[in-house]
Amino acid sequence: MGNLLKLGLSVFIIGFILYKFDITAVWDTMLDASLGLLVAALLVQMLSQTIAAYRWSLIMEALKFKHPFSFYFRSYFKGSLFNQVLPTSIGGDAYRIAEVSAHGGLIKEAFYGVFIDRIVGLVGLLLLNLFANSFEFSLMPYEVFMAINLILIAALFGLFVLMAIHKFPIFKRYKITRLFYELSERFRFIYKTPKRISQQLGLSILIHLLSMVAIFGIGHSVGINEPLITYLVIVPPAILLTILPISFAGWGVREGALIALFMMIGIDEKLVLAMSLLYGIILILSALPGLLFYLTSQHKYL
Repeated sequence: MGNLLKLGLSVFIIGFILYKFDITAVWDTMLDASLGLLVAALLVQMLSQTIAAYRWSLIMEALKFKHPFSFYFRSYFKGSLFNQVLPTSIGGDAYRIAEVSAHGGLIKEAFYGVFIDRIVGLVGLLLLNLFANSFEFSLMPYEVFMAINLILIAALFGLFVLMAIHKFPIFKRYKITRLFYELSERFRFIYKTPKRISQQLGLSILIHLLSMVAIFGIGHSVGINEPLITYLVIVPPAILLTILPISFAGWGVREGALIALFMMIGIDEKLVLAMSLLYGIILILSALPGLLFYLTSQHKYL
């Protein structure tokens, strides 16, 4: 029932948006998009996911999982596939946990590895957005700009608190807090050297930068000819909203957020909607290798 509600919410939001706007104009804009830029965006998005798979493999290696990169590459793309067909953008994480544990790893440790991978990726997105905001602080209305930055800073602070919990043994005593204590211990174990910290943060920022470049290419293919810095300021808050488990793979929420944010700088909403829909299609296409890997895998977990 919960999944049906999320699917219904996505359909409702997209339906409402299409009702408010000229569907024919949006469809024509999508058809007129530059094919070359769309293909380039697809390749860049797939490169981003490949680097993300490499980052995850480094995390799992630090946790003593002995699998080759090819295993994590296939598993990550299979997870990306499930992210696009399940009701939230984190559905593929469950598949990755199941696959790692099925190949000889403890399910708890597999969970920690995938969760840490998600957290580090989130930190990269937050830092990239804050960095861009420091250069374009007058792009959006002051109240919106400050609200977004306060949320970003609060999120980073919360993540740093999570990483510091292992310093307080009291959290280990109680079952309800022990999970956070153990998770914090894994963070300390993985990121115990400046080299590992800089390596993981650098990869995370690069992964999201490539995704933003892909959206930048899609935007230019439909006529949103803004500089890259504009996309780095506006798109990350919309992407963050898709993580919330309230819609089907982020559909609807992403479109609504992007339209609202781009309209603040005077961009035609039909162009933004066309860009967002094309980006959703690019995400599905970039995950299709995961379908091949899933169909040819020996075990299927979902």
